[in-house]
Amino acid sequence: MASVLAPPYDVIGEAQFADYCARSPYNIVHLTLGIAPFSPDPYRSRYPQAAHDLWHWRHEEILIQEQMPAVYVYEQDYEDPLEGPIRRRGYIAAVKLHAYEEQVILPHEQIRPAVKTDRWSLMRACKCTFSQIFGLFSDPSRTVEKLVEPVVPPTPEFEVTDDEGVGHRMWCLTDPEIIEAISAVMADKQIIIADGHHRYQAALAYRDEMRSQQGIIDEAPWEYTTMFLCNTEADTLTILPSHRLIKELPVAAFAYLQDLSGKLFAVSEHRLPMASAQRSTAMHKLLQQMHEARADNHIFAVYTGNTEAWRKLDLSVLHYIILQKLLGLSGRYLESQKNISFAKNAEETLALVDRGESAIAILVNPPRVSEVIKVAQAGDQMPQKGTHFYPKPRAGAVIYDLQV
Repeated sequence: MASVLAPPYDVIGEAQFADYCARSPYNIVHLTLGIAPFSPDPYRSRYPQAAHDLWHWRHEEILIQEQMPAVYVYEQDYEDPLEGPIRRRGYIAAVKLHAYEEQVILPHEQIRPAVKTDRWSLMRACKCTFSQIFGLFSDPSRTVEKLVEPVVPPTPEFEVTDDEGVGHRMWCLTDPEIIEAISAVMADKQIIIADGHHRYQAALAYRDEMRSQQGIIDEAPWEYTTMFLCNTEADTLTILPSHRLIKELPVAAFAYLQDLSGKLFAVSEHRLPMASAQRSTAMHKLLQQMHEARADNHIFAVYTGNTEAWRKLDLSVLHYIILQKLLGLSGRYLESQKNISFAKNAEETLALVDRGESAIAILVNPPRVSEVIKVAQAGDQMPQKGTHFYPKPRAGAVIYDLQV
């Protein structure tokens, strides 16, 4: 299974794609990303080729349809950078689709229409979904866990360790009484999308298309999508920070910072050693201090060759006060993916500034899970790349057939 599973399509770079393709002719990336996704014409024959490959995999019995309705228990062992080792257990199930305005399933991030169209086109060609939307629900009594724990088989369907050292294992539950009991518990639960907004929107678009062709059929497979569901009350959720890199700054930007920052914010200076070992230790100490200070403050650090910590800031303030007001960024200077990019690894973030590839780096705290939920329930949107829930379930672990 290690040779055929992969991360979700949207976190795979060009080198990773080539690596996963080489691991097996049946690696899931052949379907989720198709042929030459990083070429100048990435959509060339991607969807029909994926559908062709999927047909052959079924014909060759590489993929075999589950014969009974099932719920899959999915467990991950991983290292939280600040909290230490965590074991997270959730489950994979088909979830009825709802438009956001119904307030049953809620987003917290905006989408890019082109990415939604890409996932929709793949869905239409293959009539399958290949990975799970990551969903959150609240169950303080932890009823689902109590139902599942006694019936989990002793041996998982698979157990693999990915390239980041994350352990993944999955069990299959087919007892209809257990599935019915879980469904009853979840019937009135609100679900927050942690990851997979584009795939969810694509599923809605596919559902609406099928409704226009065949009418509303309550139990039709396209009325559902599969989700990896985690209980927020289990306290096993990790959001990694999305540090900001600004490639180019207008000449006046640093003057704005020097003149205004001290008047608006409490500022302290932290100097990082140049030697790599001491530098890494000092940087991680700073990140730990930021993490601890966020109980009472929103705090981040700006690195320009020297590092400055700022208080009373969150990502929204970062974008609208720091980037636009203090740094005076507008137009092309404020364009995401062009002048502003995002990085998860703090050491590489600082290294890009040291190599002159970015003007400054801004180290941020990740938002709390509770903050993400409040944003979603209020109908608001997080700033772009505001959350990175970690780790993600592997694509290909459960494939959902959309055909009757």
